[in-house]
Amino acid sequence: MGYDTLDAALAFPSNVPPSQSHIVITDSLKANGNFLLHHFIGNQVKAGQRVVLVGLAQILNHYFLINRKLGVNLLPFKQSGQFVFVDGATHLNAYSLDTPFPPLNTPTTPSATLDGSQQSLQQFYEILRGLVASDTMLILDDASVLLSNGFGLQPTVLFLQKLVGLMQSVNGTLVTLIHADEEGIDDPEQDALVKSTIQLSDLVLQVQALGSGLARDVHGQLCILYGPKNLAGTWPTQPQTLHYKILDNNAHFFPKGISQGVL
Repeated sequence: MGYDTLDAALAFPSNVPPSQSHIVITDSLKANGNFLLHHFIGNQVKAGQRVVLVGLAQILNHYFLINRKLGVNLLPFKQSGQFVFVDGATHLNAYSLDTPFPPLNTPTTPSATLDGSQQSLQQFYEILRGLVASDTMLILDDASVLLSNGFGLQPTVLFLQKLVGLMQSVNGTLVTLIHADEEGIDDPEQDALVKSTIQLSDLVLQVQALGSGLARDVHGQLCILYGPKNLAGTWPTQPQTLHYKILDNNAHFFPKGISQGVL
């Protein structure tokens, strides 16, 4: 299911994040944080709780294939309704409305194009509101796509604020992935979106490339930080920095300097 060594570091009861929380995952071009989403998906379905995954960067098959490698078959969970995939990626452009798959009348497919207008973003929010229930985990992969596809900074931040409020109202959890490349400082809107998203968080998982780039058995590092909304003493997770190595069917997290593969 999830990654055992990451479960140990996060120390969530039953490996499920606290309810009414917002976890933000930041990554970069040199260190992709998508692998952390599969950790949360696996643990959530294992605990018998609902997952609504909003795919703005990937199609459904991507998540199916990777989770199968990790020992999680999402198909029965999707058939039972415990796992719901909202296909936002194929509706970011108008031409997708004429494509034969996925059919427009499926409940997990937006019925209109995400065309950069505030109206379409509001319609998208209404779709998500109709899908979440008590103890649901809502995963947004990823928030950066909204900004790069024509939604302005203010509407995107407002959308995220509404999702935070929505998940608090149903005792659920929001997990948001967002790109935070070092080059982001040259893009004021992207930089502002990252800062605004972090301001809405209880826990931040920063996936980073190694500064030296010279490692044999270390693929990057994960910084676990409290977000601004985190109330001191209410989370079992301790802030720390770990190195990680991604394997074919797992990911291993360990304290910095432990691996003998570090050059």
